[in-house]
Amino acid sequence: MKRILIKCLLFISSYFPLYIFLLVLNIDNYNSYEKIQRIPIKIFLISMLICIILSIISIVLIAISKNGTKKISIENIERPDDTIISYIMTYIIPILTVNNMDKYEIIVNILLFILIGYLYIRLNLLYLNPLWSMFGYIPCRINNDTVLITNYKISDLKIKIKNGQNIKGFYIANDIFIAKKEKGEN
Repeated sequence: MKRILIKCLLFISSYFPLYIFLLVLNIDNYNSYEKIQRIPIKIFLISMLICIILSIISIVLIAISKNGTKKISIENIERPDDTIISYIMTYIIPILTVNNMDKYEIIVNILLFILIGYLYIRLNLLYLNPLWSMFGYIPCRINNDTVLITNYKISDLKIKIKNGQNIKGFYIANDIFIAKKEKGEN
């Protein structure tokens, strides 16, 4: 159950740019006190603020978490590709391009968000998170099947491979490993 909650939190945080963009796009809706008093606008503002707070909590939890005791050796590493950019273009931009949403468009967007969330969690796509990339954590594929999310530079990881060094971290899913630089490492 704990893993599912963590995965849900990571999914919510993966849409961090969307929440900010939606707030900016709807700034006219909360320019005056009278407009803010409308229930739909209150619900929108509260839900966006909750999602932003949860997103920030997710990155803070990763930043303050201990590196973990699980060691993994890296045999090979593949550079990150454009999965984050693809994620933004595929899932965030289309939701932003809807204008003058009526209640049916809102329902469809909520259902789309739920469907994407279900697939994101079910398929362990936790590494698709622009917020992590903004804070220096990049995804890369190691040992042909494991996704490594790390704040190490690829060049530093290649040196570790050459020297036969392991890295310490923890798994957040079966094939997703998080490793942070040790204190004092450059």
